[in-house]
Amino acid sequence: MILERAAISHPGIVRPKNEDAYGFLIPDRTEVLTARGALFSVADGVGGLAAGEIASQTAVTVVADEYYSPRAPFGIEAALRLAAEAANRKVYALAQGSAPELSGMQTTLSALVIAGRQAYIAHAGDTRVYRLRRGTLTQLTADHSEAAELLRLRLITAVQASNHPRRSVLTRTFGGSLQLRPDFGRHGVEDGDVYLLCSDGLWGEVPDADIAHELEGPVDAACNHLVAMACSRGGSDNVTVQCIRVVEAGLARLASPPGRIARLLSGLRGG
Repeated sequence: MILERAAISHPGIVRPKNEDAYGFLIPDRTEVLTARGALFSVADGVGGLAAGEIASQTAVTVVADEYYSPRAPFGIEAALRLAAEAANRKVYALAQGSAPELSGMQTTLSALVIAGRQAYIAHAGDTRVYRLRRGTLTQLTADHSEAAELLRLRLITAVQASNHPRRSVLTRTFGGSLQLRPDFGRHGVEDGDVYLLCSDGLWGEVPDADIAHELEGPVDAACNHLVAMACSRGGSDNVTVQCIRVVEAGLARLASPPGRIARLLSGLRGG
């Protein structure tokens, strides 16, 4: 598997500090890369609440640590689920702890694992994962906001959702409650696919057509151009982008054992 990646996080031109965070881990050891793949994440601390920058950095750090832990379950999906749950518990515990400066902190998080010919996603909030394939941009995550929920119920239109006063009111976050129900997804990977993880500081300012155009170029240039576009068109929020191009996906990873066998193996490994 051969990947190219780049990332930039910028405070924008309005907010006094940056509460976004991103992380990535591409294992050096071939056996770990084959078994676990490469992990990428973007998180956005919830505005208006305490310590958003700590919540977002905590989430991306815990997801990576837990996902690659020797205690993690055998299967990629199971390992990613437990890593996301651990990240939520950690943010929640800090937010409910004795430090008043952390009280109530929350964050969004989108995590992407690319493992051979499969991509796995864990997600809560309104950070997004996109895929550009042969010129077509597809949003692989669903926003967890009040406006997005109304759109899914067909109570408002896409145009109304884009300008809705409740579009930034989140319905799911890491740290918002002890029990979080993130979205999980799995998608096929092809050579040449480009993945974009981004905070709402990008997609709130830059249309999908412009995002798709920039992703056609080198990933480092794409990141620079996208952040510059977001800032030039308002820059009202922190903006974070992480781009990954799959140069060669490599061989298909062996499928995880199904059902009860997978759970037994997970237990033997301490998952």
